[in-house]
Amino acid sequence: MIFRTDKANLLVFFIFILIVLLPGCRSTKYVPEGERLLTRVQIKNDARDISRDDLRGYIRQQENLRILGFWKLHLGIYNLSGRDDSKGFNRWLRRIGEAPVIYDSTLVDRSVDQMQLFLRNRGYYLAEVSDTVTFPTRRRARVKYTVESGPRYRLNNVYYRIDDDSIRSYVLSDTTNTVLRRGRGFTVQMHNQERDRITENLRNNGFFNFSREFIYFLADSSVGNHRVNDTLVIMPPPQNMSGRTESGNHARYSIRNVFFQVGIDPQERSIDGIRPDFQADTLFYQGFYFVFEDELDFKPEVLLNSNSIMPGGLFRSSQVERTQILLSDLRIFRYINIRFRELEGEFDEHGNKILDCVIHVVPGKYQSYALEVEGTNSSGNLGAAGNIKYQHKNIFNGAELFTLNTRVARQNQFIMRSGSKEQFNTMEFGAESSVVFPQFLLPVRIERFRQRYNPKTTIAAAYNYQRRPDYTRTIVNARMGYTWRASRYSTHSFFPLDFNLVNIPSVSDAFKAIINESFLRYAYEDHLIANLNYTYIYNQQEIGQRWRDFWYLRLSLESAGNILDLMAPIWSENMQDGYNTILGIRYAQYLKADIDVRYHSPIDRYTSLTYRFFGGVGIPYRNLNVLPFEKRYFSGGANSIRAWPVRGLGPGSSSDDRLTWYNQTADIKLEANVEYRFPLFWLLEGALFVDVGNIWGIRPEGSMEDGLFEFDRFYRQLAVGTGFGTRFDFNYFIFRIDTGLKLRDPAELSGDRWIPFSRSYNWNDVAFNFAIGYPF
Repeated sequence: MIFRTDKANLLVFFIFILIVLLPGCRSTKYVPEGERLLTRVQIKNDARDISRDDLRGYIRQQENLRILGFWKLHLGIYNLSGRDDSKGFNRWLRRIGEAPVIYDSTLVDRSVDQMQLFLRNRGYYLAEVSDTVTFPTRRRARVKYTVESGPRYRLNNVYYRIDDDSIRSYVLSDTTNTVLRRGRGFTVQMHNQERDRITENLRNNGFFNFSREFIYFLADSSVGNHRVNDTLVIMPPPQNMSGRTESGNHARYSIRNVFFQVGIDPQERSIDGIRPDFQADTLFYQGFYFVFEDELDFKPEVLLNSNSIMPGGLFRSSQVERTQILLSDLRIFRYINIRFRELEGEFDEHGNKILDCVIHVVPGKYQSYALEVEGTNSSGNLGAAGNIKYQHKNIFNGAELFTLNTRVARQNQFIMRSGSKEQFNTMEFGAESSVVFPQFLLPVRIERFRQRYNPKTTIAAAYNYQRRPDYTRTIVNARMGYTWRASRYSTHSFFPLDFNLVNIPSVSDAFKAIINESFLRYAYEDHLIANLNYTYIYNQQEIGQRWRDFWYLRLSLESAGNILDLMAPIWSENMQDGYNTILGIRYAQYLKADIDVRYHSPIDRYTSLTYRFFGGVGIPYRNLNVLPFEKRYFSGGANSIRAWPVRGLGPGSSSDDRLTWYNQTADIKLEANVEYRFPLFWLLEGALFVDVGNIWGIRPEGSMEDGLFEFDRFYRQLAVGTGFGTRFDFNYFIFRIDTGLKLRDPAELSGDRWIPFSRSYNWNDVAFNFAIGYPF
């Protein structure tokens, strides 16, 4: 759409308000006679450590879903349907909408009871919850719940009653890690956490058959002063239980043998010998038994390096969990099961009962092929691309993952310059291959490192060819590095070898004339990048848990050219124009660091807010006084400032109309985004977003005019965009369409940068972005 006059702007704004508010009209259309629509549910709560959201989960009847806190879109869609149920369109509107919530007094009473029970479980034994129901009109009702929490009971003294001598020392020696601490608010959740903690501790010390059901608590709240004395009781195992010793205590277990059962259908043959006529080979290797049909498809070390369960050691549940994770991470097994068999009447030298461990794995298909065809539309620039992907998950019989990707892409692009449309075509093709080894490839062996940190070594090579009207470029890349997981959420990557050779065989005369007198000149010369880089990722996000809050942090550090510069005296006679070369090619020197922080905060079961901040800086020095083109920052596009096209923003407040295509890059990048996500109907989700940011140069010789970063003015050069997005959630992937609208353009004159207050909108102020997955 094009807004050309103030009247047109007002008309569009009025239409928008109608679209927003109209669904709320006649909200009682389908409320039966004599009933009332529940229009509002409120909670007044005076408990400091309990939020309204905590209490809202115990309300048995909620009002209709609101978007942005006021817009009952789904109820409005439902009310758009006609009363004729035989029409498919009416049924469809009702299916994607939401029926009106009819006030029910019995559910209000149940909500009061549920909230009171919750508060008592949180230590508020004297809490009172009351409800107030009002009827604004004859067909509407509002409910307000008032929580008077009263004093919170706190933990006073903790006592232990453990009659089992075999476990008493393990429990008492670990009390420094207890959650039962004097002065803490007394909650039922505290008991559950302590049960789980003690159970995990005992099962990690050989008590195979111990479970949390053996633990219970006796709480005494009669001591006065709103204090509770707590007694932890651990019961002995019942008679005739397999985990019971002759003296009636809980038994400890050690592991005698570990069997790897490979590729045998559990219905046909097992270690227990269900089919004695079934023939299988058995291999005893490094203290472990391998049972398999025909022959092993992989080396025995594949299983040994991913196993933490050792013969002769105590049973430890953490080792079982770790082994399951490591085996799953190999991605070559379609079935993994770890089980234990107790050997009745047998004991080890310490008097512990004995288990045999059977690790059953069934390999899946090692090879796969994929052909992908995609269409692209970036700010109206249409294109197509094709990808062929081949994978082999056991290329060298050691669970090594080999991947080969080939890609061909073509795009027809145009931009508006001085009121006229200019068009050009781009062509790109390339290939990339990599091998990921499930271990560290090092000259020395690090014992048990695989079991602790799940390390991987990646060796990769790639070639890319790009042809544009202004230049032709080829990029050759080779790298080797290591990745390991330090904890559940933390991952480290270190690539000591990463080479990029950039060759630009041709640059058009017109383009060369533009860049010769600017910093872009160095970006379009042949150059070599030899860097080392380190990346740390902290990611709390879990698959299938979108409605839980999580943090994401990515920190990246990179250094290039220093090793080559130390070796420069070897070829110092080749120094040209004050810089060094290797085989006649200039190499880059720079330091680069960036940080990406994201926080996802659910508002309720259906809506959420997601925040993101990105900051990065690259500092070139010595042998090449600008960052290589491949390492420079850019802004705009589907995962950045969405009101601008890719590479179409900045640097700073500069603008260069001489270029016939977007190519703005710089040394510094700052961005902040916030996105409000909510459900619409069917597979559709909606999003409202605001993006702020820009890029800047760090040195005058490497920056466009008005594009240099300065502390006293960079904040006045920030671009601001907003917009609306729709997402098609197909479970296995999300297709996204975002429409961005410029609010503040730093390339405009100083007093005209806020567009809604300075001029009418046109097509150059709108950008459409198509992408797969969320932007952040």
